[in-house]
Amino acid sequence: MKHAVLLFFGSFILMLNSSEAHGQGCATTLSPHFSVYTSVSRDGYNIYTAVTMQGYASVFPGPGCNMNTATHHVGAENKLNNVDHWTYSVNGCPTCYFSATNNEQIVGVPGVVYPWVWDGQAICSMVGPFFNGGGSGNLTGCLVPSTEATDDQGFNGSIFRELFKMTVSDTAADSFDNHYVQEYTVTPGTNTCWWSNSGLSQNPGVSNTSWTVGTYSGVAAHNQWGPDAIGWNLSDLDNIVQHGPQNGVTFPCVATIHQGMKIECNANLWYVYNSDDITITVDNHGGNTEEVCRAGECGLEQGFADGWIPLRSEWARTLSVPQRSSPRSTTEKEAK
Repeated sequence: MKHAVLLFFGSFILMLNSSEAHGQGCATTLSPHFSVYTSVSRDGYNIYTAVTMQGYASVFPGPGCNMNTATHHVGAENKLNNVDHWTYSVNGCPTCYFSATNNEQIVGVPGVVYPWVWDGQAICSMVGPFFNGGGSGNLTGCLVPSTEATDDQGFNGSIFRELFKMTVSDTAADSFDNHYVQEYTVTPGTNTCWWSNSGLSQNPGVSNTSWTVGTYSGVAAHNQWGPDAIGWNLSDLDNIVQHGPQNGVTFPCVATIHQGMKIECNANLWYVYNSDDITITVDNHGGNTEEVCRAGECGLEQGFADGWIPLRSEWARTLSVPQRSSPRSTTEKEAK
């Protein structure tokens, strides 16, 4: 069983323009080179925010202004849910490099919106504050997993698909049952089994299939969802081994899909919690075989022979997904 590592969500970098400041009664000019960086991560209901202020200033002294006696420092403001927090660096020389980081956290409640304000400030002992740069936004309280484990459940020969069961969790042992999860394409995939006019997808992806956490194949399963049923049609497999070699395909050939996962916070808001790779490997050495992997968890190689009657199922077919109004249920995901 493989575990996926939760990536930071909503992380972004705000690069701020330089500005100049002139000290009152001093002709000194300060040219700031500072940046403010922010990040947001989640662990179940918990929301973590971080603000970092860092950089340096170029100093151009004017007549009658001795900057040798001046000191600088920087501050990082992290105001989460209207509670203000500042972290300051130590004082140093006017041209020194400074960095300050403030980390905060709050327990989020689904449906509640938490205001967030961030700022970075550079301060001179002679001039006072000579640089500010920040912004603001809103964070929605939502239950989000920190990990997702993938477990291979074996091969279903009737649809020629490998079945995978997923378990979501966090360090607080929260229940994610009855929350919807949905896949999305992180970036277009790759396919070394493809050639022009092959009828295959050169850059495969997913079709936003959704599942309900708390059930596997229609049976109650705490914090689990699935199956994610993944594979190629036998007609496509036959096509690859029969016509691929004369079209430049070398074996084994591999199709890779970059699958992201998000969880429903409410009817109109989803939060990304995980990403993984799906691979389908086709080989013709010592017999025709297909191997399917999700997030590094692989099924056994499955043999197939040319001439199978093609199935109408597609890349990955979701079994026993209950009907629901939001989001609309999907029974197949297509990458062609």
